[in-house]
Amino acid sequence: MNTESDKPMQLSEIAQAFEGIESTSMSDFYLHVRFNGRVNEEWQYIGKPRRLNCITFVVVRHGQLTAEVDLISYTLRANTLLIINPGSLFRISSVDPERLDTTLLFVSTKFLLDINIDLNALNIRSLIEKRSPAVRLTSGEIQKLLRYFDMMELHAHEEITIFSINVARSLCAAIFYELLQINYMRINRHADEIGSTRRRTTYVHDFMRLVHFNYMNHRTLAFYAEKLFISPKYLTVLVKEATGRSATEWIDEFVIIEAKNLLRFSGKNIQQVAYALNFPNQSSFGKYFKRLTGISPMAYQKS
Repeated sequence: MNTESDKPMQLSEIAQAFEGIESTSMSDFYLHVRFNGRVNEEWQYIGKPRRLNCITFVVVRHGQLTAEVDLISYTLRANTLLIINPGSLFRISSVDPERLDTTLLFVSTKFLLDINIDLNALNIRSLIEKRSPAVRLTSGEIQKLLRYFDMMELHAHEEITIFSINVARSLCAAIFYELLQINYMRINRHADEIGSTRRRTTYVHDFMRLVHFNYMNHRTLAFYAEKLFISPKYLTVLVKEATGRSATEWIDEFVIIEAKNLLRFSGKNIQQVAYALNFPNQSSFGKYFKRLTGISPMAYQKS
């Protein structure tokens, strides 16, 4: 039997839970919530954890709050980002009533389908090293992210049209890409710090970096294995053990994400997208795209 906490909360229900707190929503696409100043102790998002049907970003600017994700408690202080994937159990268990400045952004799974960003890509380092979903960022990184958040809050006040929806998609995609950039830079710095006893992990980090820079021109496993001076078979084993996905699946994922974004947002036709991704012709690109997504590039572009 399903309990109340098993039923995923929709954005409208989440908005009700934050009644009395400054919030703005854009239809059933996303909800922006801002705590700024003293928090009334009578208001607490406290109770049984609820499962969210959205991806949730929690950014603490000042103050402190305690949140639970899948029943694990995290204390979030200034310049901390918490990313909660769809389907997770979430609750805010306590807040600093004196001075709390926190932004939460809830993006529905329905809207995520239109953005075409792989959520697993956001957690490459977490997948590899079993790290916490709560990450301490620099002031510069936090400020850059919050600019996007604030733009989404302002945009939610506008009339909903096909243009405003596309602007919202682009802003949300920019947030994901900014997080991927932050993640990449941290992996890059960390890889320079670790020693030979963690060489296997270094191979995986280096593979991810190589794919990040080369996926538009190189899709073969042999290319990346050669760059790392190991065999394709060994590379596959290392990546599979670390991330749960094969090296080839990661390469394909990067390519398909970029292909979808080019098809939807670049204004290029299918042949131009094929050439941009270094396919010999439109036909080979079409077969590759359909094999991995189940639909043709033309059908996707028209959807």
